Amino acid sequence: MLCAKRKLTGEIVTAYLASKAHAPFVCPDCRDEVILKTGKRTVNHFAHVNPLACLYAENESEEHRRCKIEIFLALQKEPHVRKVALERPLGTNRPDVSAEINGVPVAIEVQISSLSPKTIQQRTMEYARNGMYVLWLLQWTPDLNAPRYTPRLWEKWIHAAYFGHVYYWLEGLNVVSYHFNPHFKSIPKRSWYSPKGKKITAGGYSRRSKRYRTAIRGRTFNLASDFGPRNRDWWEGKDITIPAAKLYVDRQRNSVATEFYEI
Repeated sequence: MLCAKRKLTGEIVTAYLASKAHAPFVCPDCRDEVILKTGKRTVNHFAHVNPLACLYAENESEEHRRCKIEIFLALQKEPHVRKVALERPLGTNRPDVSAEINGVPVAIEVQISSLSPKTIQQRTMEYARNGMYVLWLLQWTPDLNAPRYTPRLWEKWIHAAYFGHVYYWLEGLNVVSYHFNPHFKSIPKRSWYSPKGKKITAGGYSRRSKRYRTAIRGRTFNLASDFGPRNRDWWEGKDITIPAAKLYVDRQRNSVATEFYEI
């Protein structure tokens, strides 16, 4: 995690700016001791001395930390952005980055680990109850540019929730949108003869894949200037349920047909 509390003063400090001279530190949630870890090849962060005692003590990747800190530092430089914070507690949630952007309260969640769609759904509902507009971000991968792509369950959930788009973080405040089109596999035409000498022909058509999708790259957006709030109604389709939610979406998502975001 990137934030902790100084035990002596109760001050919340960010690992990016903290010094080991400010120790001891404690976790803002469980109050157990945490230590500041620094290094040339790692993003400064706090780690629990006893990691089994806290919900927020799970292992966090360097990619996740780097993404959070880059977004945090970039938002701080924007004149129309206020109250930027890392891992600020909001009810039962603790978004990676939160801020007031153009007067809109926004929670940014960087989804790198494999959260279940149910967990994402619950957190989304909690943000709505607290009046926060949430943006679920994923980290961009070159796999998206392959001829076929296998979206994970939570990517399918996000795709449906955000009206047929998933946002992938590139760097700083830059994110790129993708839409998942059906992927069709070509079944070649072939012929053979039965034991009785009858010629049988099959194939020669395309079949929609259940596993794969074709990832279509869209525009690159700026988190601080190209997004806005949108209230979303409850929706259910196939195996996906989207609750009524407050979402932070690119401004092109004004009106999208239902069939566009089904997957």
